[in-house]
Amino acid sequence: MDLLDSKKHFGFIGLGLIGGSVARCIRQELPKARISAYNYYETKKHPRLEMALSDGVLTDITTDITAVRDWDVIFLCTPVRTNVAYLKKLKPYLQKDCILTDVGSVKGEIYDAVHREGLDHCFIGGHPMAGTEHIGYEYSFASLLKDCYYILTPTDQVPEESIRWMQEFVQNVTRSRCVTIDVTEHDEATAGISHAPHIISAALVNAVRARDDKGMYQLLAAGGFRDITRISSSSPEMWTSICLANKDAILDFLHEYRGLLDTMEHAVEEGNETEINHFFATAKEYRDKLFPSELSTEK
Repeated sequence: MDLLDSKKHFGFIGLGLIGGSVARCIRQELPKARISAYNYYETKKHPRLEMALSDGVLTDITTDITAVRDWDVIFLCTPVRTNVAYLKKLKPYLQKDCILTDVGSVKGEIYDAVHREGLDHCFIGGHPMAGTEHIGYEYSFASLLKDCYYILTPTDQVPEESIRWMQEFVQNVTRSRCVTIDVTEHDEATAGISHAPHIISAALVNAVRARDDKGMYQLLAAGGFRDITRISSSSPEMWTSICLANKDAILDFLHEYRGLLDTMEHAVEEGNETEINHFFATAKEYRDKLFPSELSTEK
């Protein structure tokens, strides 16, 4: 823990489900750490930050952006495009050896902004791949991040010591599984396993909603429909921001996905039993490899 001890003051811009869970991990594993949060309201109290202060997770709250000059590590935990907007505001006040990171699920856009602002030396993109359908600090909990994949996307302009600090932080404070990958590879992968599924889930809900003039769909909705559409209860504002920030990768994936739907539609229309069976069989084979632990719980 010697390397971790070199950073004692943590700051948060945004404190929702993920940011709150990271802050709770810090308070749990590094109890003597100072944890501050920025209140962008300026003239009134922020209810969720006040809740975190009352919980003992936060040490203090500030409405003065210049206070970040005392922060050793800064977590950007607002929607992805808002994180980008904060870079220019933070730049004049960052410590020389400060680590600036985020928890957003899109990296290309923020790295472009980091480069424009000349912050390549201190920014290490982060993405804890955890979450629930709920939003807000009140739903955060430290164990949310335990054993999840926490992706880091450092460039070669970041000091090796800073990268090692973040890797130790992920492994020993959040108790997550640290994975380091390229920015482009990250955005392409998350488009397929996170972003497009939210679009597909919302499309399914909206398709059912459009047909449910008598309320029968709502009455019968359960089981598979509930499971596959759970993520549609997530924040519309957050997912709007994500879709705009990772546009190219999402469009590329949706194009391929639409091709598979067209193939299946044609097979059903033609009554092609072999093609229909192959469609489901290949999906089952791959998913069983992804989540083998679920097989042992099936009845």
